[in-house]
Amino acid sequence: YYKTGRDALPLPQSLIYDILFLTNSKHSPTHTEKETVMQFILLPFALCFLLYIRQENRYHFWAATALKVTLTLTLALCLLVALLRRYSPVLLAANLGMVLCAGGDYFLQYIRRSPGKFTCGILLFSLGHVCNLVALFLLAPFRLSALAVLAGLLALALALKGIGRWDTSENEPWLTIYIGLVAMTAAQSLSAAIAVPGAPGSLLLGLGGLLFFLSDIVLGIWNYQKNHILVANLNWLLYFSGQFLLCAGYIAAA
Repeated sequence: YYKTGRDALPLPQSLIYDILFLTNSKHSPTHTEKETVMQFILLPFALCFLLYIRQENRYHFWAATALKVTLTLTLALCLLVALLRRYSPVLLAANLGMVLCAGGDYFLQYIRRSPGKFTCGILLFSLGHVCNLVALFLLAPFRLSALAVLAGLLALALALKGIGRWDTSENEPWLTIYIGLVAMTAAQSLSAAIAVPGAPGSLLLGLGGLLFFLSDIVLGIWNYQKNHILVANLNWLLYFSGQFLLCAGYIAAA
């Protein structure tokens, strides 16, 4: 017997293999497993993202808004296709969460134009993370390690808010609730990835949850502290990378 594919690789290379092929199986992936829907959309998704960044940097509001919502709805469509091929409550919850995030993306475009619409975006994203948490808890039980990760993430958010003197009064208490929910999503996905690294989709979900949380931290820095286009670009890169990995992780795990 000769090991092939992922099984022939030592641990560090196997983790890279998982990310490149958007799988997290401890068995050698078959041709069918490699040809996932996420791999088919990776290149057009990346090109659409670059076009979106270009529109944002040129301050083309409506073009950027349309492309941003299109990116998130594309991921929702991938989850729907996977759900129609094989029903899973995990995919159902993840799909609903992604659709809610698409609505949040629309209202988040008004972050500096309308505090009321920005708050609507926060509420939609909060509901999206409730769906994420439902999907994650269906995949893996709660672990005490998640509490330690959650405490660390919340401490980071509070420290940055205090150091940067962020004035979030216009969007409270909803912004604080949202930060708690996105931190819980990251903590649950990371703790599951650490506890069961070989479980299908665990690595993708862990990285996706972490990147999503970090994107919101960077968004806070951009909105309340350092208004620079490069900071905004980093936020969008982290956000869509996180969403893509979460989507791929749910499809691999369900």
